[in-house]
Formats: sequence, C-alpha cells, structure tokens
Amino acid sequence: MVNVISRDTDKGLLTYIIQFLASSRLKIDNGRTDAVFDFEDALDQTEMAQLAVNELRKSPEVNILFEERWLPDAFNLEELSQLPEGTLGHVYAHKIKSQDFNPYFYKTVPVVDDISYLKMLWRTTHDIYHVVGGFDTDEIGEIGLQAFFIAQTPIPISAMIVSFGLVMISLYQPHNCKYLMSEISRGYNLGSQTPGKFIAQKWDKYWDVQISDIRASLGMKPSFSNSSLAAKI
Repeated sequence: MVNVISRDTDKGLLTYIIQFLASSRLKIDNGRTDAVFDFEDALDQTEMAQLAVNELRKSPEVNILFEERWLPDAFNLEELSQLPEGTLGHVYAHKIKSQDFNPYFYKTVPVVDDISYLKMLWRTTHDIYHVVGGFDTDEIGEIGLQAFFIAQTPIPISAMIVSFGLVMISLYQPHNCKYLMSEISRGYNLGSQTPGKFIAQKWDKYWDVQISDIRASLGMKPSFSNSSLAAKI
C-alpha cells in the first residue's frame, strides 16, 4: 500500500478521530450510522487496514472470497420470513421487520481492491452476525459483536468501535459500564473460542438452515450467550 498513514505522517486522521468522538451526531441512541461508515473509509490508508487484509488472506477459506469477490445475493424479507421457524432466514427477517430496520442501510463503495472488498463484505453481512452470534442490536450489543470480531478478524473499524464505545458509554451511559465490559469480555472470549470465522461464510447459502446447526458447524459453544436475542432463537 502506498501513502500509508502513520503517527509521523498523519495530517488529519487524528483530528478526524477527535471530531468523531466529539460530534453530537454520535451520541448514543440517535441511530445514525453515516459517520461510522465515513470514519471506516478514512481508515483505508492506515497500516492496520492493509494488515487486516494480509492476515485474512492467510486463511484459505477467506482468501477464496477475496479471489471471487463474493458478496451475498439480494434477498426478499417476505420470502425469508416464510422459511421454517429457527432457520437463519426466518429469524433474520423477523428481527429486521420487528425493529423496522433497513437491511440495506449501509454505505456502498466501489470494489476496486482488497480493502474496499473487505468493507463491502463486512457491511453486507453485518446484520447476520448479530443473529448468529446472539448479540443484541442496541449500542452495547454492537460493541460486544465488535469485540467478537477483534478476536476473529482484524478489521480496523471493530477496534475503533470498541475503543470509542468505552468512551461514549462512560460519558453518556455510565450506569451501563459494567454491562458493557461484560459484553466486551463475552464477545472477545466467544470470538477466540469459535474456530469457524464469520467473515469466511457465504451466508446466503444458510438461509434455510437452523441457527443451532450453523452455530454447531462453526464450533460455537451451546451456552455461548446470555443476551436476550440469543434466548429467543
């Protein structure tokens, strides 16, 4: 990678980070994600972005995805909701519909290299990770999921969200700090102990598979979660 941003050459990223933390748009619970995607894009020229790609390409199953540039096919929530109860498609569709989420909420970028491909792979499959991993979709559940990914996959934005999450929860929800630390710990331990990488899966092939079977195939422990989401599926 050329023009890698480092501490010695940084002329703006640190300022961006400070603005990212200080911006009123990023206060917990306002539901905006644009700034997160913009910040993720700003990380493209950091050393950690290239290191993430290099590390992931060491895994044969992930490397195949990079070579194929695989991304999930478009889906229909109504069709998925008709699948048998307990299947990934059924649970995913009902979760998205019950919370009035837009499954295509993410910012798209042209896939022109490995880093841009990794971002689109992550963004297009992110909501599925919540369902399979058993992490709630609130802010603390999101941070717990990112801790899971720090253990499994060295994606730069995951480290940033966990780091910033500690600051944001401390500032705006100090009463939830203990819960946050518990979810970070649970997420990291679960990621460390799950041999099947989430980022390596072609998830649209699992829509009609029971989530319990998916978790078993990935090597997740049966008692992997204490979250309310996991208890329901």
